[in-house]
Amino acid sequence: MKVLIIDDEYLELEQLTYLINQRYPSWDLVTAEDAAAAKKFLKKDNYQLALIDIHIPGENGLDLCAYIKENYDTECIMITAFQDFNYARQSIKLHVMDYLIKPIIAKELYQTLDQFLESIGGNKLSSDIQEVLHIIHQQYNKKLSLPHLAEHIHVSPTYLSKKFKEEKKENFQEYLLRYRVEKAKELIKSAPHLPMGIIAERTGFSSQNHLSSSFKKITHLSPSEYKDALGNV
Repeated sequence: MKVLIIDDEYLELEQLTYLINQRYPSWDLVTAEDAAAAKKFLKKDNYQLALIDIHIPGENGLDLCAYIKENYDTECIMITAFQDFNYARQSIKLHVMDYLIKPIIAKELYQTLDQFLESIGGNKLSSDIQEVLHIIHQQYNKKLSLPHLAEHIHVSPTYLSKKFKEEKKENFQEYLLRYRVEKAKELIKSAPHLPMGIIAERTGFSSQNHLSSSFKKITHLSPSEYKDALGNV
């Protein structure tokens, strides 16, 4: 899923990106600060959804939405800090997906995005896998098992195993291992003074040896070699 977010306020872009990543971590998010930048992105790639702030520099969000509707097969969600009936009326005329008021409330945003998924044929499969990914991304440093996650989302382990492989093109354990290694890489880079045993503990590995073997399997380098390579950059 490729999504374009247009807002001239950095903190708003950061918040929307964070919220969407939390619920839909596999979505590809691109941000723009004005209509001109948004149009450049639209010309280069196909976007299924655009979240547009009405008040942006130059061409306003409603005009941008009209342009998108006329030229692309992209759904639009309008966002504004002002509860203005005229804005809402114009949004309705443009047949936008929804109209959200700032400050954005996560529950309302997720309801709208779930509706969007349903409208394009999204089903419980995608919702299940997104929820599992969300848990992994939040709790990768804890003990996680596929049966536990299957129980949490009320499906069978066999079903979840099969569907996870279908959607992610790798099994649950492969994905979890690769994600933990990526987090270990981030920690080595941001805190190179930390002992490898602490890094292993903080990223969900059972031991330093487990971290080392998994790290080398994914990156073809040991954690120490990776750390040394960073120092030489």
